[in-house]
Amino acid sequence: MPVRARASLLALVLPGALAAQGRPVPVILGFPSSVQAAALAGAGVGLPGYAGALFVNPAGLAPIRVLSVEGGFSRTPDRSTYAMAAAAGRIGHFNLGFGGRYLRFPDTSSTYDNLSYAGAAVYRYSGIALGASVKYVSVEERNQPVARSLTGDLAVQVAFFDIAALALSAQNLGQGRLSGPGLELPEALHLGFRLNLLDTYSNGRLLATIESVWSRGDRGRTVVGLEAGGAVAGLGIVARAGSGRQPGLAGGLLSNTTFGGGLLLGRARLDYAFQHRSALGRDVHLFGVRWTP
Repeated sequence: MPVRARASLLALVLPGALAAQGRPVPVILGFPSSVQAAALAGAGVGLPGYAGALFVNPAGLAPIRVLSVEGGFSRTPDRSTYAMAAAAGRIGHFNLGFGGRYLRFPDTSSTYDNLSYAGAAVYRYSGIALGASVKYVSVEERNQPVARSLTGDLAVQVAFFDIAALALSAQNLGQGRLSGPGLELPEALHLGFRLNLLDTYSNGRLLATIESVWSRGDRGRTVVGLEAGGAVAGLGIVARAGSGRQPGLAGGLLSNTTFGGGLLLGRARLDYAFQHRSALGRDVHLFGVRWTP
């Protein structure tokens, strides 16, 4: 995709991209929380138990019993680079996590990069988890002052053992401007549900997830995802697919369907996701690794 066409696409795909007062939009906040979620059309709010959950649902850290570490990477044909990393662990009745995401644009783009850090804390009581996060976000335009802001998320999650989870996440609540003109950070409400259709202790894997999103500047949308596969003695393979309208007012410029899969290697897993048209460009391949001891 030509750079100018892609820039036009990015201005459309995120709610509120036509920012008031010329404030830049951090494209990176619209990305899925993990490579697994990317393969499920971005339906990540209802997927608890991994470190990357802190980017979209801080309460999703609650099921982590010891430690979770993960990372993701993508290098697009136009030489944009995306990377993410997160870690989370448990201390008493609390779970704490920290992560970062970085997007570097090609040299021909008017935007140099997007950067975001997030720190989250979760309190657990029985099957209920309450989580909060603070996010640092920056957008650097070439030959312009760097725009930096702080914002936050609040979330609540109810888990039904290992069978299902229901989560509600309110994102981008308020903004503390640190430098530059500030950022356009549209508030959003995400409601996600995940259901394991097979016993998690069996050799089969069958998981369904659905997520509805309401955000300022965009009409409501819903995405669904399915993960299926099998494992023996902790080793296995899963396939993933997701579908649903993607963020923003692009009117079909983004692919509504995504695909992917993963290799299960005991406590570790290798993940892959593909989207024909995404906010990163065309034919985007995402690769990730996750370790949960």
